[in-house]
Parts: sequence; C-alpha cells; structure tokens
Amino acid sequence: MNNVFSFVGASGSGKTTFIEKLIRFLTEKGYKVGAIKHDAHKFEIDKPGKDSFRFKAAGAIVSFISSHEKLALVKSNIEDEPDLHEIILKYMSGVDIVITEGYKKSVIPKFEVFRKGNGNLPVSFDSRYLIGVITDYEPSEVINLLKHYSTEPRREIKIFHLDDVEKVTEYLIDICIDANPKIEIESGNEIIQKYLAAYLDALKFFSDIKNVKIEIR
Repeated sequence: MNNVFSFVGASGSGKTTFIEKLIRFLTEKGYKVGAIKHDAHKFEIDKPGKDSFRFKAAGAIVSFISSHEKLALVKSNIEDEPDLHEIILKYMSGVDIVITEGYKKSVIPKFEVFRKGNGNLPVSFDSRYLIGVITDYEPSEVINLLKHYSTEPRREIKIFHLDDVEKVTEYLIDICIDANPKIEIESGNEIIQKYLAAYLDALKFFSDIKNVKIEIR
C-alpha cells in the first residue's frame, strides 16, 4: 500500500514514543497524518459515567460524539474486525500518510523498533515487508540478526538509530513522493462531488496510478 507504514516491536520497545515524534516531524513539514493503533486486547476509550459510555453500556451498537473541534465513534464489531483497507477507506480521506502501530503480520511496509534495554526478541525480522529497523544496536549486530531470521533475498533494509526520527521522516517522504493520484471531479451535485472526492482520495493508499484525471458529469 502506498503511503501506509507500520511500526512494530515488542511491548516496551518505544514504538509509540517514536511514532509520536515522527508524526510531529511530518506535520511540521506540512503533511496530513492519520494514525491507527492495532490492539490485540480489549480496550476502552471512554470513561464510566460519561454520556457516550452510558449509551454504549445500555446496548447501543454505535455511539457517536460530535463537536465543532472533533468527533469520536465507538462501534461494536458485530462480525469480524475490519481490515486496514476498510478503516482507511472509511476514515482516512484527506490524509497524506497513514502511520500504524501494530499489524505486524500484514503486507504493509514496516519498521521494527528494536531496543537493547527491552530484552525481547525481534517480532518481524523474518517478514519480507520489513523495510527498516530503528534500534540502538550496532548496524553489524542487526545485519547478523536479519541473516539469522531470513536467508531469502529481500529488499534493502535500512537501519536507523533510535534518535534518527528526522532521517526516518525523510525516508518516508522519499517513498511517498509523487505517489498520490491527481483527481479532478466535475459535477453539478455538491454532495456527489464531496463523497466521490473523499472516496477517491482514500484510494491513493492502494494504487500506483499517478496523475489521473477523473471527470464526473
């Protein structure tokens, strides 16, 4: 997927802290960033006693909070957990780059945050979608570990230090550059224009098509 990157690592590796810094750098450079956290466990984003929590606890399948500043949605997964494609198409219109935490088994280009003090083994060194390692180990140590986990030929894997947030930022931008399709919509119906623009804008994450002109009459 274009413009979608996953950051993975064992618990306590520091991936959330790194992502936080990365988002700041990308935002300062003018990019609109979407962030998705994949949690393998149950979680709550609302507090007991709040109206939205009470609605959900009472049995509502969907609870939605909206204000002029932001909105929030809590929805029960009636069937299966939605996959990443579906989440991006539904909620990431208008975003330039999507950063995810987790999805280590996915086909998304991924970086692993791998830290000495964590004491855990790497979680994705055997993945053919690994494109970078962010670490405080020496590069030679990382290269030896990568060879140990996979003997198959694969793309070059960049090695960054834990403090190299700006270098990782530039690397992501280099990958994304000119990847977004150019979409023009011509329609007399403003609602159709807005809906199709949002939907087609989200498709840029899944296609290599560039400089597309779309006319809708």
